[in-house]
Amino acid sequence: MKECIELITQRRSITFFDPNREVHDDLTKEILEISATAPSGYNIQPWEVIVVKSKDKKKLLRDICYGQQKVEDASANIVLVANTHAGFEHVDRILQSWEELGYISSDAKESLKSQILTGWQDPQKAFRKAVRDTALFGMNIMITARAFGLETHPMEGYDEARLKKFLNIEEHKVVPMIIAIGYKDHSRELLPRAYRFSFEEFGKII
Repeated sequence: MKECIELITQRRSITFFDPNREVHDDLTKEILEISATAPSGYNIQPWEVIVVKSKDKKKLLRDICYGQQKVEDASANIVLVANTHAGFEHVDRILQSWEELGYISSDAKESLKSQILTGWQDPQKAFRKAVRDTALFGMNIMITARAFGLETHPMEGYDEARLKKFLNIEEHKVVPMIIAIGYKDHSRELLPRAYRFSFEEFGKII
């Protein structure tokens, strides 16, 4: 339990990465597959990722991210993509898995499919579902990366229209965040964590 708490509380949004240390592709894939155990409504898993790693593409991405140096210095940048059509695209595979594992009977599949798709028909609901679940996946990425001795920084500062054109992301997909990932530059000091609200300031028990 102590180790789990430390992974969460010691995670920081690192702004300075060691540009000379690279995260191996196999490790990146392992982190993403572990992180993909994140929860999602009906297990639809509406997330996709594009890992921007090559130097030339990181340079272009840095410009799209308003010149943030960490984009180039990080080993890679994980672009999280929320698919607002995921309910329709993934439902059959998910329900087939449920049937094979014994969660549901074959007779129940069609009615459950209809129930699931009802929640994805409204564009605003589909947007909320896709972004919410992709954000849960993103938080998993940051904690899992920490477990492997890596650092991350989630970013919202980018021109999404340019980003989608750069990466050929379809119009119905949304980019909730980009996560820079790599090794900390140990020649630079990390300042103390900024102020966090206490429970009494953000919550109540009723």
